[in-house]
Amino acid sequence: MTTTEAPVTGDSGLRERKKQQTRTAIHQAALDLVTERGLAGVTVEEICADAGVSPRTFFNYFPSKGNAALGLPATTVPTAAREAFRAADGPLVSDLCDLVAHTVTLPEDRARMKALVQARPEMVPTMLQWTADARLAVVEVAAERTDADSARTAVTLVMAAVIEAAHRFTVGSRDELADRLRSVVAEMGRLAAS
Repeated sequence: MTTTEAPVTGDSGLRERKKQQTRTAIHQAALDLVTERGLAGVTVEEICADAGVSPRTFFNYFPSKGNAALGLPATTVPTAAREAFRAADGPLVSDLCDLVAHTVTLPEDRARMKALVQARPEMVPTMLQWTADARLAVVEVAAERTDADSARTAVTLVMAAVIEAAHRFTVGSRDELADRLRSVVAEMGRLAAS
């Protein structure tokens, strides 16, 4: 699933392009090395050497070599997304679809990610940890609008929709992802009622 944002202009646009190029270089180096040698057979330093970055730069983009190979950055809820969620007064799950879509960054090259996980099963724990970390970050925000149990349940539902949407759709924006999440959640509801 790809998510793209509106083009940025000026110096901030150049900065964003450079950041994206750095992220892509790190990801490609990690993906190539881990695919070839396995997760345990690669060091962060080797990834950095192939990507032409320092270890400090590496950790600005990815929390681990496994995350870098899969293209999964650390998940933090952006301030703007948190504030929009707090201010929203729609149904909780619908508003969570927006929050998750503006928080979770999914890898653009799903086919290579799937191939890596199939070829290197040791990558599964990295994927599971990333999903758990993303879920916890969103649950914390959701609990600001509802009780802890309802927050966990609602976020679990939306995160399940993320997994299903990633299998089905390629989207062009985070807003489109939010709409796709809402449609998958609605389908889940229909299936549960049938």
